[in-house]
Amino acid sequence: MEVGAPLFDGLSGNGGKAFHCLHCSLAVSTSDRVLEIEGKRRHIFINPTGIECDFLTFISCPGAYAFGAPTMEHTWFPGYQWRPALCRGCGTHLGWHYEALPDLRPREFWGILIAHLKVRP
Repeated sequence: MEVGAPLFDGLSGNGGKAFHCLHCSLAVSTSDRVLEIEGKRRHIFINPTGIECDFLTFISCPGAYAFGAPTMEHTWFPGYQWRPALCRGCGTHLGWHYEALPDLRPREFWGILIAHLKVRP
């Protein structure tokens, strides 16, 4: 999937961009919460069923919640267990919430699928 410039233009620490759920328009997070993990803000992985997952990482996502028990199975980030991240407004799967095992920083972060977001200034 080719991502248009509006999603990435102006990503900065000033919170100038708000990321909203594509399905219900609830505010999920802002550009000041985008976080580099392993030197990148954007990550692309292929899941075990062969689906490409293209996502941004955030330090917090007030518009999402982590669902279910955390697991280490098929984690893309060594030392981090994950749970599905769902929209607080409509329950749509937005991505994943990652939780660190002891001694890792950050203690937690979110991976939110680009295809499930829209941007508003």
